[in-house]
Amino acid sequence: MIKFFIDNRAVSANKGESILDVARRENIYIPTMCHLTKVKPIASCRICSVEADNSDGLILSCNTPPIEGVKITTNSDKLYKYRQNIMKLYDVNHPLQCGVCDKSGECNLQNKTLEFGVDAQNFSAREHRRATKNWGVISYDESLCILCEKCVSTCNEVTGYNALEIKYGGYNSHIKRKSGAHCVDCGECVSVCPVGAMHSTDFKYTTNTWELTNVKAACAHCSSACNLEYEVKRSSIDNIGEREIYRVHNEMEFNSLCGAGRYGYDFENRGVI
Repeated sequence: MIKFFIDNRAVSANKGESILDVARRENIYIPTMCHLTKVKPIASCRICSVEADNSDGLILSCNTPPIEGVKITTNSDKLYKYRQNIMKLYDVNHPLQCGVCDKSGECNLQNKTLEFGVDAQNFSAREHRRATKNWGVISYDESLCILCEKCVSTCNEVTGYNALEIKYGGYNSHIKRKSGAHCVDCGECVSVCPVGAMHSTDFKYTTNTWELTNVKAACAHCSSACNLEYEVKRSSIDNIGEREIYRVHNEMEFNSLCGAGRYGYDFENRGVI
């Protein structure tokens, strides 16, 4: 056990735990954008940076193990300004489509922009042509992508299909499907995307997230009975009609779903929930 301090609070870390792991276990808030519990630390957003008394610069809490006696500060004026500037850089080329974006209301970029008070933009960048890709049940909008790499890490480390990769090219960088790779359309990339870049094609522009009600259930397609939530909405304007399933949601931080569980819900819409 390694004993150290987070915000003057005595904590201890087990072997292999990072500063962020310990903070989450102790219910100490450190903001993140690219971190995902079920994959290795991605370390692309730098939002989770913290101060350490034995370091001149900031350190990444997601992939840095603590050392004995170190004092970690998770929030300060310096950290707030640093995180605010990161959010401004994220927002430079991200179009303000919140009014029609399917992720609005559950978007981590939206939440963090408000959290760090980004109400003005000091940076600018030349616009680049951004394509929208239709990959069947999954679509990808380059203009909304923040290259957090969650989708790539999940596809490679969790599902094991290695169907996604980053096409590097400065401001033209984007996510692409690997040539010759076999995508099984499981939708895990959609579930972990913090913005509206990866989305379910059939769900797009059908409803707002805050109009949906979550119904906890178990997947009916096989004996694994994976935990999921049906997101439903009344089918009539007066809100007294039958409830219709619009999409399936899973706890993406810890659980995964196959394509049948995520997209094979249409048979349920024949009955009343």
